[in-house]
Amino acid sequence: MSREMKILISGYYGFDNSGDDAILKAIVKDFKYSSDNVELVALSSRPSNTEKTYNIKSINRFNIKEVIKTIKSCDLFISGGGSLLQDVTSTRSILYYLALMNKAKRCKKSVMVYANGIGPINKRLNRFLTKKVLNKVDLITLRDEDSKRFLEELGVDNPNIHVTADPVFTLEPSSKDRVLDIFKVEKIPIDKPLIGISIRRWNNTNDLVRKISNTIEYILNNYDVNVILIPMHYPEDLELSKEVKKRVNEEGCYIINDKYTVEDIMGIIKELEMIIAMRLHSLIYAATQETPMVGLIYDPKVEGFLNFIDMDYMCHVDNMEIEELCDNIDEVWSKRKYIRYELGKTNEVLKQKAMLNTSMALDLLRSR
Repeated sequence: MSREMKILISGYYGFDNSGDDAILKAIVKDFKYSSDNVELVALSSRPSNTEKTYNIKSINRFNIKEVIKTIKSCDLFISGGGSLLQDVTSTRSILYYLALMNKAKRCKKSVMVYANGIGPINKRLNRFLTKKVLNKVDLITLRDEDSKRFLEELGVDNPNIHVTADPVFTLEPSSKDRVLDIFKVEKIPIDKPLIGISIRRWNNTNDLVRKISNTIEYILNNYDVNVILIPMHYPEDLELSKEVKKRVNEEGCYIINDKYTVEDIMGIIKELEMIIAMRLHSLIYAATQETPMVGLIYDPKVEGFLNFIDMDYMCHVDNMEIEELCDNIDEVWSKRKYIRYELGKTNEVLKQKAMLNTSMALDLLRSR
C-alpha cells in the first residue's frame, strides 16, 4: 500500500455500551499497531465523542448522506465487530447494517465482516437478505463456531469465512494501582476476596432482581468475600444494580457507581476471584483476565461464547432457579484455581486469533 488507505468502520458505537466500546478500541489499536498507512473512520451516534475517545475521524451514523459519501471515498468497509446481524433487538437494526454493506459493494468497495457473532435471525425476509449480502462480501471473520454453523444453516456459501476471536482479546487492563484507586473512590474494601456480579434488564426483571439479590445473600453468608455489582451499559445497568443492592440484607455488597474506561473495567474484573455475568463482554473481559465465571444466558451468543471457551458453568435466565445458580457458583469457587489455569491457555490462543482479523483486513486492502 503506497498511498494512505481509508477504512470505514460500522458498528454499534457511541451508545455507552462497554462491550461495543471495547471492540472499537481494540480494532483501532490493532490497526494502528499493524500499519501506519491507514486512515480510520468510524460511524457513531456521537461522532465528536468517538473522535475524542479513539483519536480517529468519525461521522454521524444517522446522517445517511454523509455516510454514503464516506463509503464512496473509502477503500475498505468493515462491519463489526459485535452482534450486528441479528433481529432479536429489532429488524431496523439488521436492515441498517445489511444496507450499508450492500451499498459498499455496489460502490465496488472491499467489504469485510469483522469478528462478528451472527444470529439469531428469525424473520424470513431478514434471513434471505442476510444470505444475499453475505454471499457478496469479500471476507467474513467470526468470533465463535456457533456463528459459522448458523451461516451454514442460512445457506451462506461464501468461501472466505474464518473463525477467529473477538477483538477485545488483544486489549490490556489498567494497572493494579489504577484499580486500587478506583476501589478507594468507590469505597470498596479490599480486605476480603471479591466476587463480581454483572446483569442487565431482561424478561421479568423483578424476578431477576429477586433471584440475584438472594444469590448475593447466599454468597455473603457462605463465603468470606465482598460482592461488587459491575454495570456494563449506562445508565440502565447501574439503575438495575441499585435495585439489586436495595434487596440485599447483608453487609458486603457494593456497586461500581461511576463510569470507567474499558481498560479500567477489565482491570477490576482481573482482581475478582470469580464473576457471575450476563452481558457477553463482561464474560469476554473475564476470559481475557483469566477470571473464573458463571454465565447467565439470555441470548444464544452468550452460550455460544461459553461453549467456545469450554466454560460449562451457566444458567438460562428465563427459567433459572436460585439453587441451580448457587450450585454453579459453589462448583466454580471450588475449582477456581484450575479454571484460571485453563483460561490462561485459552486466552493465549484467542489473542493470536484476534490479531488475525487485522492481518486479514490488511491483506484484503493490499489485494485491491
